[in-house]
Amino acid sequence: MRLKFWSSLSTIVVLLALLLALPMLSACGGGEPEPEPTPAPSPEPAPAPSAVAEIDVVKDAVAAYVASPAPNMKAADLHMMIAEGDAPYIVSLRSAEDYAKGHIPGAVNMKFGDLSTLPMDEEIVVYCYTGQSASFGAAVLGVQGYDVSNLLHGFSAWSDDPAVFVSRFDPATSSGDFNVETAANAGGSYALPDIENTASDDAAAIVKAAAATVAPKYITAADLNMKIAEGEDMTIIDLRSADHYAAGHIPGAINIGLGALADNLAKINPDAPVYCYCYTGHTAAQATSLLQMLGYDASSLKFGMCGWSSNPDVNLGKCFNPDSAAGYDTES
Repeated sequence: MRLKFWSSLSTIVVLLALLLALPMLSACGGGEPEPEPTPAPSPEPAPAPSAVAEIDVVKDAVAAYVASPAPNMKAADLHMMIAEGDAPYIVSLRSAEDYAKGHIPGAVNMKFGDLSTLPMDEEIVVYCYTGQSASFGAAVLGVQGYDVSNLLHGFSAWSDDPAVFVSRFDPATSSGDFNVETAANAGGSYALPDIENTASDDAAAIVKAAAATVAPKYITAADLNMKIAEGEDMTIIDLRSADHYAAGHIPGAINIGLGALADNLAKINPDAPVYCYCYTGHTAAQATSLLQMLGYDASSLKFGMCGWSSNPDVNLGKCFNPDSAAGYDTES
């Protein structure tokens, strides 16, 4: 009897001990483990800011290019190369309709915007009607590293057939009679434009993207003269020699040679139109092309100083002479 009592009492004590231990076991991790909380997703890292300023890359490319710009090739020299079987890759930038009327033998017809698709391993000559639009193209190609020349005075120098050359400089109708001045003008002091044409940090890609923004753009002498008379805010750049600038230039123009263009950008207002001129429009078209790449709203004066003045003391007798047209054969 006493044995049963103690046995029952022992059982009760053990059960009470177990009941008292259960909360402590749960607190110490007994039973099923609690699921681990799902960590919050890490935020996407912000893209690192580009270490490349496009304006600096393009400016460096322009500086390198103007140290040795695309030359102008005479029609006689191109004709000789073709005759000797050593013709370069010839590109016509005239309209498809005018190309069909007649073009330099072997020339291919292209749109201006497709120039950068040309092969890099070819010697290239580009031509247009008067040499001005092709000069835009020569700069676009040259700054990207192409071996390129521009045909001096364009198809006007190659053909003497008006049904084929279509359009050219005519001293009787293409020259104005506008005022010039001899007092020098100084440029301002401006920051460079900010350009963003590509997400790439690769220099070649940045230059190619800038080149893709270029399109031939002109102003006539009559329109420029009107803007001067109305006091429009603008920058006029004379790209001729310092001596010729001093002898007479368009009122308000500053003198910057093509080779010094990259070093004098601070003189050009990036928030106002820029008008460039030279003797015939060839060099000015190259400068205008480069300024457009740099983010300026630039235009070239059609026919240059020859379009501004018929005075040989001012245009220096450098204008295209229709009597000099070679009359070479064309194909259609």
